[in-house]
Amino acid sequence: MYQVMINASGFLLRLLVDSRYRIFRHFLLFFLSMLIISVNFYLDLIEGKESLIRSSIAQSLILLIPIYLSVFILTPRLLLKNKLGKYVISVFLVIAVAILFSYLLRQEDIEREYKLYQFWLAAFFFISSIIQLSLIIAGASAVIVFQDYVKYGQRIDELENATMQSEMEQLKNQINPHFLFNMLNNANVLIKENPVEAVHVLSKLKDLLKYQLKDSTSETVYLADDIRFLTDYLNMEKIRRDNFDFIISTEGETAHITVPPLLFIPFVENAVKHNNDNRKLSYVHLYFKTKEEQLIFICINSKPAEQKEKPVDGGIGLANISRRLQLLYDTDCSLQINETDITYTVNLRLKLKN
Repeated sequence: MYQVMINASGFLLRLLVDSRYRIFRHFLLFFLSMLIISVNFYLDLIEGKESLIRSSIAQSLILLIPIYLSVFILTPRLLLKNKLGKYVISVFLVIAVAILFSYLLRQEDIEREYKLYQFWLAAFFFISSIIQLSLIIAGASAVIVFQDYVKYGQRIDELENATMQSEMEQLKNQINPHFLFNMLNNANVLIKENPVEAVHVLSKLKDLLKYQLKDSTSETVYLADDIRFLTDYLNMEKIRRDNFDFIISTEGETAHITVPPLLFIPFVENAVKHNNDNRKLSYVHLYFKTKEEQLIFICINSKPAEQKEKPVDGGIGLANISRRLQLLYDTDCSLQINETDITYTVNLRLKLKN
């Protein structure tokens, strides 16, 4: 949607937001700022006094300081962080300091050359400088806010597309067909040997399918529900495999914490897929911890002794998982994967959203 908007609006809009024109935008800002500020010194230009012209140029460069402080520091760190009050106060202070310092720089020249109307020149300089700098800073800040708005919109569109692709991938690979076949086969055997257990297996399988096909289509789910889904999934795997065990540990609040659906299952699927060992017990350990505004997820799985090649990620793949995390959390997450001869560990840290 946002890319279409940019294309439809033509060159001017691309000039404002496209990174290819960044240098040109800064040159344009510098040129327009100098042009507007130079209005303050038209008397010097008319009089043609060389010393005054030199000091006027120096004075103009000083007045550029609050403009670029706003562009590179105040707007990104305050205005874009919704700290409007601090931003306005900070801009006012840097403008006041720059104007005062600029005026003091050439006060002696003004007293010497324009003594008769020194007061009116000073008043004109202060008022015009405040208006000029305020307009320039407001315009530059508006461009930066607009750029941030467009980039945010592009991220939302990209996230929606990635989510759709992820959902399509999940629909094609809802439950591993081999896993599903084994569960149904085990249930068929259990019907004769242990009908009660067979009913339990089919009930859990129904819950898994229901969660993946229905409950996970919402934007967020409760962390407790996602953990319950993982528990059912691993319990089914434990029924299927005699030499498999798992532990799920939680610390902190989970009932009212919300997360994107099916965020952890790709890691767990991958852990189950690559830890099957016929000679010894294989395991998967999951750890969830919520503290203040952070969620920590750790997944540890054993590795078969004979496994020498690095496993290929299952599900939607590590690259797609990382991309989804980036789109969902931007810089508010970190993903670390460590591998030893006997274990494979995923450490995921997320900043919880309100």
